[in-house]
Amino acid sequence: MKVDLHNHLGRNGQNPGFDETINLVYSRLGNNSIFGVTNCTSGDHRFENFTNQKGKYTHDWLDEEKRILFVPEKQIYIIGTEEVQTKQGHLLIAGMPSDKKIQKTDKTLSLEDALTCADDFNGIKIAVHPFSKDGLGDYLTPNQDLCENLDGWEVYNASAELAIPGILPKDANKRSMEFYNLYLENKYPLGMCAFTDGHSVEVIGRSYTDYSGISQEDLLSSLKQEIKGNKYFRNLHMEPAKGDALKHACNIAKDRFFKTGA
Repeated sequence: MKVDLHNHLGRNGQNPGFDETINLVYSRLGNNSIFGVTNCTSGDHRFENFTNQKGKYTHDWLDEEKRILFVPEKQIYIIGTEEVQTKQGHLLIAGMPSDKKIQKTDKTLSLEDALTCADDFNGIKIAVHPFSKDGLGDYLTPNQDLCENLDGWEVYNASAELAIPGILPKDANKRSMEFYNLYLENKYPLGMCAFTDGHSVEVIGRSYTDYSGISQEDLLSSLKQEIKGNKYFRNLHMEPAKGDALKHACNIAKDRFFKTGA
């Protein structure tokens, strides 16, 4: 089962429509696949907005808390995820219920508090782009025991392949892979994963991890165990999304320029 849990859809959640997005995902990941739609800030509801969009495809919620939406026509699962902006860096939580937040206000949580909140939701905890901008890598290097509380380590982030001097660091994925191999692989019960972190629908599935033991009957629990247990480089599909990342960086710069009047 191909899984890409780290996606933001288009700018501010913009997308071409529910059915059109599902068709794009199907063209990349095929049937019996999973993709995540990621909320970022306390006011971001792109997972809820997307899953509430109308379309011809069936919207079949697999649980009462609306964590997972199933599209039977394409055998695709959509999972709610939240990218929590902790004081020490970004933490992705997969399997978040609709309309629930860990980052409830603009106040930034500590990593330790975010991990505790994630456990309250029984979420899957993944360190994303650890050595890229706003990653947890530099904090976890001297605090490795906290890795005991993680389920996954994003060794490859398709968007982190873009390097811009002074803005986005070079070799972020290389450093993440090396850190995992040297310090985490044989010491902690967390697995390696590769996701896209895309900001346009067209790049969903650019990078993904292939898992073999996920069951629909207990999807989140089995997905968590697969993420924790993946120690195999061969299960990672790693394809860069530099163009999408550059476009996103330009949009951020444009927003900041007009907001400050600089």
